[in-house]
Amino acid sequence: MKYYLFIIMIGFSSFLTGQSTSVTSEEEKEIKKLVQGIFDDVWGGLDSTKILDYHTEDFIILENGELWNNSDVKNYVRNSLNQTIIHKRENSFDFISMEKQGTSIWAAYHNYASFSVVGKETGKGYWLESIVAIPTDQGWRLRMMHSTRATVKK
Repeated sequence: MKYYLFIIMIGFSSFLTGQSTSVTSEEEKEIKKLVQGIFDDVWGGLDSTKILDYHTEDFIILENGELWNNSDVKNYVRNSLNQTIIHKRENSFDFISMEKQGTSIWAAYHNYASFSVVGKETGKGYWLESIVAIPTDQGWRLRMMHSTRATVKK
């Protein structure tokens, strides 16, 4: 009887944890390319026309206690373009973990940015972030992002 109870408990606990599977090397490359692309093209390149190349229509970002959607990102980009001095932004990433749940992939990473004007560094930024990406007919898209500013590591 204890044996059957043990088997049932293992089966039930597996059911509760969901269908977590390993991310393939190809999926890992695609997700890293997706994250790098949104920062190169939209956040760094200030091209709001490319938002839907990386985000789903219903994308949300939790940015330091604020809830943003694609319209908010577009407004941020437009406001940045209206500044007197436009800083060049370059981001690099150090991925902490990546896991597949069903068809979605979530990842956590360190995001490092350096800002410059005319080749002279003007500042650095560091965020701890996570994303949820989903497959679409157009390829992988970010469904959600969570971003928290952190102290720049020396």
